[in-house]
Amino acid sequence: MKRYSPTAAQQALMEILAEVRDGQETVVVTPTDGHETDSIVLITKQDWDVLQAAKAHDPETYLGEVELG
Repeated sequence: MKRYSPTAAQQALMEILAEVRDGQETVVVTPTDGHETDSIVLITKQDWDVLQAAKAHDPETYLGEVELG
């Protein structure tokens, strides 16, 4: 898993997209204030589809109180 600040992520967007798409790399963009709860996770569409399918199959067990989208 790679981590970027918002500024670094903006500057390296094309590289990040390639890493996520080609390398199946998960990327986390964390605000400069360091609050992990405000972070954004970038994953492939395929991974997203798997998460959505799991959520649809058993939403309470899968995520509990986490909201997606």
